[in-house]
Amino acid sequence: MSQELEQRRLLAGLWKDQRQRVDRTLRLWESAVLLPLRWTRHGWEILFEVRAATMKWQPGDICFPGGHREETDASFCATALRETREELGIPEDKIQVLGPLDYFYGYSGPLIYPFAGILPAQPPLRLDHTEVEEVFAVPLKDLLAIHPVVGKLSLASRQEPGFPAQWAYGFQDGWNIRGGYEVFFYPWKKRIIWGITARILHQFLERVRQGGLLPEEADRDR
Repeated sequence: MSQELEQRRLLAGLWKDQRQRVDRTLRLWESAVLLPLRWTRHGWEILFEVRAATMKWQPGDICFPGGHREETDASFCATALRETREELGIPEDKIQVLGPLDYFYGYSGPLIYPFAGILPAQPPLRLDHTEVEEVFAVPLKDLLAIHPVVGKLSLASRQEPGFPAQWAYGFQDGWNIRGGYEVFFYPWKKRIIWGITARILHQFLERVRQGGLLPEEADRDR
């Protein structure tokens, strides 16, 4: 075997595991969530969770079931289904997965892979109260009728002591605005659905509208 072929073999051996992972040195992590729908005699509704007050990450926030991807999860969809089972007590094989929504990067760290799915009417929910304080449901027609409030946040960076500014073109002293993004707020009764959850919800509602599934009673001025 030539030296080049031997070096190729050794180099290829560094990729025994072909799975692609997130670079955790950037404090990123992969997560998946399920936007859960249920059919009732009043039509479709979307189920939301309120995170337990004892949670270290965003206690009391409104969210969808979901969480970090584990090494044993076969896919991001499997992560979303597993988390739904753990948080709501619904077996994976009882959930009809409709499909994925567009994934995105949450600026607080997570790479988020959302899915939409239909929950069964039975069995009843069994909440994991270490993670879920309560759940509530909002009729789809009500959500389609809401005009979300949209705010904008700017993203900025600045040099820390020791940063080699002479090698980084375009950096100025102090804060440098690098971009921004929109934050959606959906007010419903006394609750405010916002942040990552509202972004997933907004994406789903736009898909419903574009698909021509807008309920007649939920039509609105556009």
